[in-house]
Amino acid sequence: IGNGTKYALTVDGYEVPAGIFINNEISAYRTAMYQIAMTNNSVPTFEEMKKVHIGNMEAEDWIQEEATETCKRFVAVEKEFDKIGGKLTQEEEDEVSNYIKSMDKDLTEGNGIGEESLLIVQRNTYKQNYLFKHYYGIDSERGCSEDELKQYFSDNTARIKYIAIKTTDADGAALSEDEQRELDDMIDDYIKEINSETDNKAKMQKVDEVKEEYNEYLAAQTTPDDSASTTTTTTTTTATSDSSGSDATTTTTTADPYANEVTVTKYTTTVPSEDNAVTTTQAEETEAQKAERALNEKIFGDLPTYEAVRYQYDDDTVYILIKGDITERLTEDDLWNEEQILSVLTQRYGQDFIDWIESITDGYTVEKNNSAYRRYAPFKLDIEDVSLFG
Repeated sequence: IGNGTKYALTVDGYEVPAGIFINNEISAYRTAMYQIAMTNNSVPTFEEMKKVHIGNMEAEDWIQEEATETCKRFVAVEKEFDKIGGKLTQEEEDEVSNYIKSMDKDLTEGNGIGEESLLIVQRNTYKQNYLFKHYYGIDSERGCSEDELKQYFSDNTARIKYIAIKTTDADGAALSEDEQRELDDMIDDYIKEINSETDNKAKMQKVDEVKEEYNEYLAAQTTPDDSASTTTTTTTTTATSDSSGSDATTTTTTADPYANEVTVTKYTTTVPSEDNAVTTTQAEETEAQKAERALNEKIFGDLPTYEAVRYQYDDDTVYILIKGDITERLTEDDLWNEEQILSVLTQRYGQDFIDWIESITDGYTVEKNNSAYRRYAPFKLDIEDVSLFG
């Protein structure tokens, strides 16, 4: 890279190397590809990308504008990290270095992005995480207490067990009245079996037993009467030595107390940004999406805790649903480990963090190196073989 285009732009006095700008252009190109693919239901070719518009901008202008905004956020992270005296650990530095060493660098090297630029970009990601935890972590300036975070998680997460029961025959045809009556009675019996348990843990375990009953019922409908059914059990086998010195075998089975449970996140309504959206109109929900949304609303609405109920999922499927108490699983060795806590913090404060960074960048002055912007225009880069997902 020539000295005249060594830096692509200056943001609030910080000179951004061309390699970082080019790297951001490639990322922006992928984002543009994705948006067009979502609109057209097909991945655009390189030549097609040259001709598209995103919002009211030509693709090339949109990509460079997006790359510029990313550079501004990059600078904000660098400056704020230095302001609070942040420092990456040696372990984090090693992770950065190892990640860059493991990268396939054909795309980056082919476009003049040096290893030093890649290191700076990757360190910036770690610095961003550092800043987020500093300002939005547990008991931090803009965060909350651990109890408050647990409450947030509990309000937006449910633990569910369910049995999906088909209300059609093996060929997808509707059942006769007698068959439907038999199925309804069976579902009622299953629900009674579960709810007859007086202990909540036993109710959750009973769901698995009932599901086994239902699977046996299905198998009986599709296999001859004299066929034998087999059950496979997963066990852990270890070799030991007895007192005579010969090998003996000990078999142990470890039961997961939450086997077959799923955690469900509460749906939220999001509005796409008009600046970045290809179209500002949202597509109609499919019937499957409507069914999923209705189920989610049921789970976070009037579904009782530890009481199995019948739920009509769609025309062909009935669910037996039961919801457990999510707070019982908020322990360090289950759903409340360090990784999960960070995930919940990000869910709660991620947008606040982005808004804060962008509020900083709003006050930045940007001086573009027009020579670099012309030289590294996206469609002059070697990106014809860039895939949608990297």
